[in-house]
Amino acid sequence: MKNNKFLKILIAVFALYSLLGFFVLPYFLKPKLQEIINQNITKQVFIQDLKFNPFTFEANLIGFEIKDKKSTILSFDKFYIDFSIFKSIDKRHIRFEKVLLKNALVNIVENKDQTINLAKILKETKTNNNQEKEQSKENLINFLIRKAVIENATINFEKKSDIEPFSITLSELNYTFYDLGSFKNILASQTLTTKINKNTLLTLKGGFKIEPLSMYANVNLKRLKPSELIVYKKSMLNFDISDKTSLDLNFGYQLSFKDKIDLSIQDLNLDIKDFELIQEKNSLISFKNFTINSLFLNYLKQEINIDSINLDKLKTNIISSKDEVINLTTLINQDNSKQENKKTQEKQNPWNIDLRSANISNTNINYEDLKTTNKLNLENLALTFEKFKFKNNNIFLKTASLKEPKVNFENKKEKLGISINNLNLDIQNLSKEKEKIQIDTINLDKKSLFLSDKLKNQIITKNIDLSIKNFNFNNKTLSIEKSILKNPYISIVLPKKDKAKEVKKVVAKNSKNVETKNSLNMQIGPFNIKNASLNFEDKNLPIPFKTLVSKLNGKFSEFSTTSSKPTELKLEGKVDKYGYTKITGLVNHQNIKELTDVNLLFKNIAIKNFTPYSGKFIGKEIETGKLNLDLKYNIKKSNLDAKNSIIISDIKFGDEVKSEDAVSLPLELAIALLEDADGIIDLDIPISGNVDDPKFAIAPIVWKAFTNLIVKAVSAPFSFLASLLGIEADEIKSIDFHFADVKILPSEKEALDNIAKIMEKRPNIAIKINPSFTQEDINKLKELKVEENIEKTMKEFKQGDKYQLAIEKIYLSYKNSKKLKELKKEFIIKEKKKEIFQKDAYLNYIKNIIVSKQVISDDTLFNLTKLRIENINKYLINKKQIKQNRVIIKKTDKKNTSKSFTSFDLQIDVAK
Repeated sequence: MKNNKFLKILIAVFALYSLLGFFVLPYFLKPKLQEIINQNITKQVFIQDLKFNPFTFEANLIGFEIKDKKSTILSFDKFYIDFSIFKSIDKRHIRFEKVLLKNALVNIVENKDQTINLAKILKETKTNNNQEKEQSKENLINFLIRKAVIENATINFEKKSDIEPFSITLSELNYTFYDLGSFKNILASQTLTTKINKNTLLTLKGGFKIEPLSMYANVNLKRLKPSELIVYKKSMLNFDISDKTSLDLNFGYQLSFKDKIDLSIQDLNLDIKDFELIQEKNSLISFKNFTINSLFLNYLKQEINIDSINLDKLKTNIISSKDEVINLTTLINQDNSKQENKKTQEKQNPWNIDLRSANISNTNINYEDLKTTNKLNLENLALTFEKFKFKNNNIFLKTASLKEPKVNFENKKEKLGISINNLNLDIQNLSKEKEKIQIDTINLDKKSLFLSDKLKNQIITKNIDLSIKNFNFNNKTLSIEKSILKNPYISIVLPKKDKAKEVKKVVAKNSKNVETKNSLNMQIGPFNIKNASLNFEDKNLPIPFKTLVSKLNGKFSEFSTTSSKPTELKLEGKVDKYGYTKITGLVNHQNIKELTDVNLLFKNIAIKNFTPYSGKFIGKEIETGKLNLDLKYNIKKSNLDAKNSIIISDIKFGDEVKSEDAVSLPLELAIALLEDADGIIDLDIPISGNVDDPKFAIAPIVWKAFTNLIVKAVSAPFSFLASLLGIEADEIKSIDFHFADVKILPSEKEALDNIAKIMEKRPNIAIKINPSFTQEDINKLKELKVEENIEKTMKEFKQGDKYQLAIEKIYLSYKNSKKLKELKKEFIIKEKKKEIFQKDAYLNYIKNIIVSKQVISDDTLFNLTKLRIENINKYLINKKQIKQNRVIIKKTDKKNTSKSFTSFDLQIDVAK
């Protein structure tokens, strides 16, 4: 009976315990729990059901909801707790085997006044914070949750704003962790998966400890849409991101708070696709793909290691306004109020970065400055780096390569344009340690460069292959061991000028040059040039000019700003088809005015190529000819001593060229005067001056000296020709004859001999003779005619003074002659009371009257001139073998003379 009674009591207790646990306790606890919660929150809570298993100590809270007047703030379908009471008693801590939260919903709202709805859900209570902290420390009880699960939760966040409304949803959120507790060194594991809005998936797998606090995880983020997130701070951001932009990110991390914050990131991979940053409907920055592969970060060691970085199809549109504001600086709307940051920043050790490779491909960069009108465009830019290291503020780079970009630069104001195509730049072993920069090799391979200015002047380069070895910069010293330039082609084109649009040049006043000391020291090794070509074209001429210097080879010796040793230079090349050039010399690189000794040699240059310049400046084409130049320039202490040897051979001019700039010069005569018997013009034009003189310029001085030589030769040809023989010009300017005589005087034979010698030296000149007669010739011919008549009349008398009788007879033959008796009275004088007859004076008087009565015919004068010319011709042509076409006779003329001779003036002309 007793056993039955005990069993009945036990069954009754069990039934009562079950009844109380399963029904009574939940029945009374549910409203009490609801009441307690409502007393502590500002909203209304609703609980659908509460279940409890008194035997397993499992509790289920079903249909929980906190809501305001309009919407639900917090809810869940089920909250399950499995309390392990026996293990809690045994282990002396609170232990839960499982905690489950199912279908939770959280709606977070940021109101227009920037308050959060959840922040005001709890009622404010006046408690002593210090007292709470002390009680919390004293009442801290260890606990352990073996497994906690959040299943299919949803978190909604909404920002209410008239300007920048924003919302984001975390849906299908599932979170599981194991072994969460307050014990030291207990490791909890966790797994999180959720969807952000419609497309983004976030996965986290890892673990953490509470004591000491540490955690680790692998994070995977897929298809994140940045455009959905930036809306949250739209008022601060002055840009949009394209809806097509997506981001994938996965990495592992470890974080510990034991002594110091210890953070490490392992194998981070970032992939951003179809990025486009838009401002005011204009695309500023865009790229197709940006990736970071295998990034490892150690916070304590401050190290970052990256396997590779890739950027594809980057495109930028950067604009600087007329107010000098760059559009990229306006992406963030900054507060106008100035805030002073008084916090001092602690000095931190530099991060060490190790990047194995970086690749930027298919990049287009556009930059425009609206104030200066500069425009820069880079197309198809490809840039690669390998083994980049940043360590202790030092930089190391194994290789860098720039491949075939198209570069276009334009300045609309200055009408300047630069175009570069297919540029290749390779750098090997670059290092920067403190102030020292070193590069083992630099190779520049440029297919083409085009430069033009507002006057349409053009410079074109092609196939430039430049190699620089051992570039160093340290302590303000630049050094290069060796440089080689291979196969460059450079073309300079001067366009035809539009005179209607020419801008007037303003001549500025000379200002004093202020010399500044260059603090940069340079040690440049030899610079070699191989197989270079230089093309020059001038279209600003009646006939366009073009010449080519090819196969140009040579070198510049090493020079140092710390050494007084001058730089040697040597260049050799081919000019056009058969020409040759050589440039040698010494230059004091520290001061060219102190020492410059340069020799420029040009041989066998076809002058026909210079027809455009001869047409412009002298109005003639050049048919044939060769040019040799030997130019020597020596500068010592600013004093120039230059020797210009110019040799022109077999030059012939052709047709006329119309040119407003042409100078009127008797070029054929000038050439005839300058050319020797071999058809060579050999000129030496020395120049001297002080290069410090602001008015000093070599080219104008050389040109002036050359033109002065031409003008002098043409304007005073006899002086120029006489200098060939070392005689005076007056000795060959004319040929003298006795009055009425045709014989060549011995003195004049010497003059003709010198003329013959000159004509032998200058085979293209001709002597132009100006025949003439004088009144003295006529008077002499009259005297000779009277003498002949007297001699003839004297023969008629056989006795007496035949001479007197002949003169008196001739005199009386003229009409109106005085009677001789009366005429003689005029010549009787009294001397010592005696009458004396002056017979000689009487006869001279009669003779002069007879002479005055004579008439000399034109034929007589013509014959006199003719005989004189024949004698000159016989002497030059027959005796001296001068060609007849080189002796030119002009028309006979009468002239006056104050000399004792009749002179035939000579002129120099060109032989026809």
